[in-house]
Amino acid sequence: MTKQSNSFLFHVSSRGTRGGKNKDIRKNGDIPGNIFGLSLDSTMISCPLKMVQKHRSDFEGGLFYVQIDSGEKIPVVLEEIQEHPVTHMPLHIVFKRVNLLEKIEMDVPVEMIGECDVPDSNILLVRDELPIEALPSDIPEKFEIDISKLTEIGQSLTVADIIYDKSLITLQLSEEELEAPLVLLQELRAEEVEAPVEAVEATDGEASESAADEKTTENSADESAKKSE
Repeated sequence: MTKQSNSFLFHVSSRGTRGGKNKDIRKNGDIPGNIFGLSLDSTMISCPLKMVQKHRSDFEGGLFYVQIDSGEKIPVVLEEIQEHPVTHMPLHIVFKRVNLLEKIEMDVPVEMIGECDVPDSNILLVRDELPIEALPSDIPEKFEIDISKLTEIGQSLTVADIIYDKSLITLQLSEEELEAPLVLLQELRAEEVEAPVEAVEATDGEASESAADEKTTENSADESAKKSE
């Protein structure tokens, strides 16, 4: 488990009560957004697009702080970043206010670490996120699971193989989900192994056809030359 530092501070600007047109905000190199939660009115903000792109990893997976203009520092978590469907450029961002003394629910990413050297194998990560409940300051940036423990085809790892502080973090999973495989070591399918060979054979076949075509063209050219003579 990787602990979030909780010290990141992100500066944003207020859009007042009217907010302004989103199109005009984006023309200035910013993106619109808002902060909601704790039964308070939603606050409309704008953020520099470049800073959102630069600090995206700081937003994901835990607690941080947002400062509107030069005002108070607000503890928040990332609720959502809306993206353009084609370019994946951030279009809108939403932060959720949190009470540091109240537990919240969040999805935490799962990351595989270590190396697995079993030949002709394929590693499948069944779930790339796990739902948890914890105080905002105890939310981890990610869960790590060590795949070097896998030594044979057919072996698997479960949530029990993740090291985390159970006194601070509660996994929101059923008994069945807790016991289900989280990582599977599978045998590489025959077609996946043979694919490069087939590609080589296809290339060789194409080369032979190309050579035959070139020879036919050369013969035709020779015959045309003889007729001309």
